[in-house]
Amino acid sequence: MNKIRTGALISFKVAGKNNHTKINRFCRDFYGYNDKSNKGKYIYKRDGFLNRYPHIKVQRGLIIIRIEDAEEIITLLEKYDAEIFMREIILLHADTEALNRSLNEKHTKKHMLNELE
Repeated sequence: MNKIRTGALISFKVAGKNNHTKINRFCRDFYGYNDKSNKGKYIYKRDGFLNRYPHIKVQRGLIIIRIEDAEEIITLLEKYDAEIFMREIILLHADTEALNRSLNEKHTKKHMLNELE
């Protein structure tokens, strides 16, 4: 029998209509960014807060996450005075697979890095 799995749908918008510095800082902290050095010769991927959790980015400002991760993510969004709308949802099988795949990739990368040390 299939177990019904729930997740969280979070919609958010960072407040600050003309404060681009605040919005850019949020995007870097939340999503991560590509850091370029030596005039673009080297590019480093800097992970953001969201990379710690399995997630599906539906569109700008709309993500699906596991329900157990919602509290930590909402806490960070509140730190940036974001307008937040969250609802608990029933995940489709494809959503559950995508979240599990994201989680497995994270563990695989971590395991590979530990083997290199």
